[in-house]
Amino acid sequence: MHLNSQQNRYFFGSTLLLVLVNHSFAYYPNISELEYNKNYTFYINNSIEYILGFTDNIINRPTNVPPRIWIKSNATTSAPLMINARQTKEMLSWQLPLEVEKASGETLYNYTSRTLCHDILKHYKLSGRMEIKHDSPIVSVATASNELIEFTINVHSQKNFYIEHSKEYNFTVSPSEPRYFFYNFSTNVSQLVTTDSNYETVILEVTSDDDICMTVSIQNISCPVFDTNQDVTFRGYYETVNKKGGITISKHNFPHGFYVVFVAKPDDYQCNRVEGVPASSSNPNRIKHLTLVIKPSITYTDYVTAVILTLCCIGGFYVVFGLSYFICAVRGTVPRQMAYVADNINYTPNSSNAALADTISVDEADYDIVNEVDTDRDLRLGRGQPCLMDLARKHPSVLKKKSYLYLYNVMTVALFYGLPVIQLVITYQRVLNETGEQDLCYYNFLCAHPLGFLSDFNHLFSNIGYILLGVLFLIITYIRGLTHRDVDFDRQFGIPQHYGLFYAMGVSLIMEGVLSGSYHICPNQLNFQFDSSFMYVMAVLCMVKLYQNRHPDINANAYTTFGVLAVAVLLGMIGILEGTTYFWIFFVILYIMMCFYLSIKIYYMGCWRMRDVSLQRFKQVWIHDFRAGPLNVLRPCHKARFILLSLGNICNWTLAAFALYYHPKNFAVFLLAIFMANTLLYFFFYIIMKHFNGERVRIATWIYLFFSTICAISAMYFFLHKAISWSKTAAQSRQYNMECKLLRFYDFHDIWHFLSAIGMFFTFMVLLTMDDDVSHTHHSQISVF
Repeated sequence: MHLNSQQNRYFFGSTLLLVLVNHSFAYYPNISELEYNKNYTFYINNSIEYILGFTDNIINRPTNVPPRIWIKSNATTSAPLMINARQTKEMLSWQLPLEVEKASGETLYNYTSRTLCHDILKHYKLSGRMEIKHDSPIVSVATASNELIEFTINVHSQKNFYIEHSKEYNFTVSPSEPRYFFYNFSTNVSQLVTTDSNYETVILEVTSDDDICMTVSIQNISCPVFDTNQDVTFRGYYETVNKKGGITISKHNFPHGFYVVFVAKPDDYQCNRVEGVPASSSNPNRIKHLTLVIKPSITYTDYVTAVILTLCCIGGFYVVFGLSYFICAVRGTVPRQMAYVADNINYTPNSSNAALADTISVDEADYDIVNEVDTDRDLRLGRGQPCLMDLARKHPSVLKKKSYLYLYNVMTVALFYGLPVIQLVITYQRVLNETGEQDLCYYNFLCAHPLGFLSDFNHLFSNIGYILLGVLFLIITYIRGLTHRDVDFDRQFGIPQHYGLFYAMGVSLIMEGVLSGSYHICPNQLNFQFDSSFMYVMAVLCMVKLYQNRHPDINANAYTTFGVLAVAVLLGMIGILEGTTYFWIFFVILYIMMCFYLSIKIYYMGCWRMRDVSLQRFKQVWIHDFRAGPLNVLRPCHKARFILLSLGNICNWTLAAFALYYHPKNFAVFLLAIFMANTLLYFFFYIIMKHFNGERVRIATWIYLFFSTICAISAMYFFLHKAISWSKTAAQSRQYNMECKLLRFYDFHDIWHFLSAIGMFFTFMVLLTMDDDVSHTHHSQISVF
C-alpha cells in the first residue's frame, strides 16, 4: 500500500511536469539578433512573440542618430499586431493596422514608420552635458490572432535628423509615417556675433508642391515625442499646413533646441473645411513631399533701424509738409474778415449777436427765416437754380454746434468700441502664447517679427502712420479754424466750414491706426471688422462733408449718420458669420433702395421727403411741364446732376449684380469697397460740378489730389498682393505668406498701411481746401449741386 501511494505521487508529479512543459511550449518568445538596413519577414500568431534586437554593424556610423523602425503587416483590427520598441530608458508602443481618425470616419494603414526618442533634455538636466547616444533598439512583436500573420520589419538610422540652419532638406511624410528632426541653437554659437543675422531667433519655413494637409509641431527635446494625429497638438507650437507654412522660434522658449514634427492628415478637412473629398487615386497613401529650411531671423539692430527710420520719415514729412503748407497759407490766403471783402460785392451785414446765437436751436430742421421754407422747397423741387444763400440761412454758431456733434459721437464710439477690442486681441495673444495654437492668428509667418509678448510687432507698428498723420491733420484743422473768427463774414461769404466734421475725420484716422494695430495683434476671421470699422466711418464722413459744403442747413445730423454706420457694421457682422443666399438677396434689395433714396435726396438737394406735400409739389411740376410740352416731362430739371447720378447708379447696380451673382466670401471688404467707391463717385461728381459752374480748384488742392491718387493706386497694388487671407482657413492663408520686402522688417501689407495713411491724409487735405477758390465769394454767387 505504501508502494502504490509512492507510485501515485510519481505519476501525478510526472503529469504536472508534462502539463507545465506543454503549456510553456504553447506560447514562447523567439529572440533574434538582426542588423540595420535589412528587411526581415516573419510569421506570427498568438503562440509566438518575437523579440528582435537590432545592431548597426557599421563601425564609423555616429551613435547619436536615433533609429527609425519601419514595419508592415497584413493584420486586421480584430487581432492587431502589437509593437513595442524600447531602448535603455525609453519605450514606444503602437499597433498595426494603424487607425487614424478623420472628419468622416477612420482610415486604416497596414504599415508605419516611427522614430525612437532619446530624452535629451532629461539627460542634460542630470549630467549637465548635451550628450546624445542611442542604444541598439529591441523590438517585441505579438498578436492575439489564431491565424498566422505576416509582417516585415526594417530598422535604420534616420537620415538628416540634425538640422542645420539655411540648408534645405527634402523628405516625405504620410499619416502613418510621421517624421521629426532636431535643431540645436547652441551649434550656432560661433555665428551669434554676426551683425546681419540673429541665430537666437529662427524662422522655420516648410513648402510643398501638393495640397495634402498636415500638422507641423515644435516641441521640447523631451520624451515622448507626440508624433501621431491624435496627440501632435498636445505640446509646444503647432499649425496646419498644406503648401506653405512657417513659425518663428525663439531660443528663449527652447533654450536647448527643439524637435520639429511633421504629421500628415488622413484628409484635408482641417486645412480647407470641406468634408467628403475623396482621396486622390494617384496618391491613396497621402504621401506628402516637403522641403524644410530653418533661417536666422533679423537682429535687434534691424528692429531699431526700421523703427527709427519710420519715425524719421514721418517726422520729416511733418516738417516739410507743415512748413510748405503754412508758408503757402500765409502768402496766398486773404484774411477771412469783412475788411478784406471786395468793394463791388453787395452784402447785407448781419446784426446777430453772440448771445442770440447761443439760444438758437441745434435742430437742423429749423430755418432762421421760417416763412421762406416753402419757397425754398418749391425752388429745389422745380426747375429753378438755387444758390448757397438759399441753403445757408442758419447762424454759423448753430452749424458749428451741429458739426461738433460728429466729433463727440466719433470720440464716444472710439472709446466704447476701442477698449473692448484692445482687451479682446490681447486675450487672443495670451491664449496663443499659452496654447501654442498658431492657427488662432493669421500671421505672415515669414515676416512676423516678435517683440515681448507680441508675435507680430511690425504689422502693429506700421499703423503708426495713421496715428501721426491723424494728429497732423488735427493740428492743421485747428490752425485753419483760427482764421474763421469773423462770424459776419462766414455767414455771407465762402463755404460754411464744419470744423467739427474735420476734427471727427482726424480722430477717425487716428482710431483706424489704433484698431488696425489691434487687429494685427491677432488677425483672424472673427476680428477683421476691427480693421475696417473706422474705414466705414471715414468714407461716410467724407461723403457727409462733401454734401455739407453746398447744403449746410439740410445736412444729415450726426445721430442719423452714426445710425447708418451701426447698420453697416451689423450687416458686416452678419455677412461674415452667415453669408447665405437669403442674406445676399436682402442686402442687395436694401442696397438698391438706399441708392434710389439717396439719389433723389441729392437730385432735389434734400427737399424730397416721403410724404404727401412733396408728392403734391412733384405732381404740380410734372403737370406744368406737360402743359408746356409733353416731351418736357422727360427733360430732367438739372441735366448735369441727372447724368452724373445716373452714372453713379449704374456703378452701384453693377456692384449689386456682382454681389447677387458671385456672393463674395469676403463680405467686409466688399462692403468697404461699396463705401469707398461711392465716396470716390461723389468726389468726382463734386469736382465736375464745380467745373460746370465756373469754379476753379486751386493748384494746392490739385497737388493734394495728385498725391492722394498716387498713394491710393500704389496702396491698392500692395493690398491686392496680400500676405494673408482671413476669409480662408489658416492653412490656406499661409499660402500667401511672403518674405519681408522693406528694411528686412516690413512686408507688402505694412507698405499698404503707410501708403493708405498718406493717401487718406491727402484726401482729407483735398476736402479741407476744395472750396478755397470761393472763400471770398458771396453766398448769392455760389451754386448748389
